[in-house]
Amino acid sequence: MFQRKAVLAVLLGVVSAGLVGCMPRMTLEQFKAEMPKRPAELDRLNAFVGKWQSEGEAKFAMLDEPLKVTGTCEAKWEGDKWYLVGHAVMKMDDMPETKGMEAWTYDVHAKKYRSTYVDSMGMMGMSESRYDEKADTWYMTATTFGPWGQSQLKGTLRFVNPDTMEWSMTEGMGCMGLMKVMEMKGTGKRVK
Repeated sequence: MFQRKAVLAVLLGVVSAGLVGCMPRMTLEQFKAEMPKRPAELDRLNAFVGKWQSEGEAKFAMLDEPLKVTGTCEAKWEGDKWYLVGHAVMKMDDMPETKGMEAWTYDVHAKKYRSTYVDSMGMMGMSESRYDEKADTWYMTATTFGPWGQSQLKGTLRFVNPDTMEWSMTEGMGCMGLMKVMEMKGTGKRVK
């Protein structure tokens, strides 16, 4: 056993040394020139910057009546405008508030917007979004993880005007998210 690990360690060392030796040499100026440029696609996220108030309703599969949803969100650029950070507070009827934070950026290679989300109920999620210019609509999919397990979200968001957005979302659980557990829709308005 020791001999096998020793041979593996020597082999790994030789391969690592060979790979390091293959790395091209460059000056600091050349290295700086290779740094990525901020993608213009990030500017589309300017539409979300500001303070927002939302209201809508959520229909849960296990409840007979829909719940009223209200919330606020403030989104600001951070990291030299490479990512947008939003802090939100949401309330459903007389249930406790849920606080959350989301960070958005643009993935140049995949040509998609990506975000991560965490909230005060122990949920976290990762989403992909794309903007369809012809339909003037954002399409989003997300996978969330939390106390109730894993779920799949799908949603749309459309700006009626620069200060008003309409949004909708469905959440599914189980195999590929096929068991629908919630539908949500509403309107958000920018607060001046």
